[in-house]
Amino acid sequence: MPAKKTFQDDQVIEKIMSLFWQQGYYHTSMDEIVATSGVKKQSLYNAIGDKHTLYLRALSRYHQQTLTSCTQAMQQLEQSGADALTVLSMLFSRDLTNADQPAGDLMANAVAEFGTTDTDVQQAVDWFYNDYLTLMSAVILKGQASQQIINTQSSTALAQALLEARIGLQTRLRQGAHPDIALREQAWRQFLTR
Repeated sequence: MPAKKTFQDDQVIEKIMSLFWQQGYYHTSMDEIVATSGVKKQSLYNAIGDKHTLYLRALSRYHQQTLTSCTQAMQQLEQSGADALTVLSMLFSRDLTNADQPAGDLMANAVAEFGTTDTDVQQAVDWFYNDYLTLMSAVILKGQASQQIINTQSSTALAQALLEARIGLQTRLRQGAHPDIALREQAWRQFLTR
């Protein structure tokens, strides 16, 4: 008779996600995953899968948490009467300098580590960035409708430029740089409101 599982997948994935975020995929061993999760190796394999599967689950968890958090923050800002630029500012700078989490962004780190060599990772990253792009694009569209944001380009094209700037900042933060986020934000605000 198989042993009864004695851990919660979500809690374990949360711990493993943080480990991958801090160290990256290739610099994280299964022994470190076992030690961090507090779950025996065989139990992890049986319940969740191998290291690659754990990484994909961590990416999925990050996606879910980030998008849920952003959507809730957007709703709160909109309910309080915030304009589109304020909401967009939140999406642009959210968690860039959060001392309670590793530097950068788990998805940007995945791109840096894997590039296009792993189709499963690439698919997870694309899915995440497409969802983030959709959030930014919707806010820009609202700003264009209220004539707060320029409409010389589509909301999607403007959101893509802004998202790529955010990804670049996340990469620089992961490298240990200390870019002036407020200065970057001032530059894109001027660009969007000309």
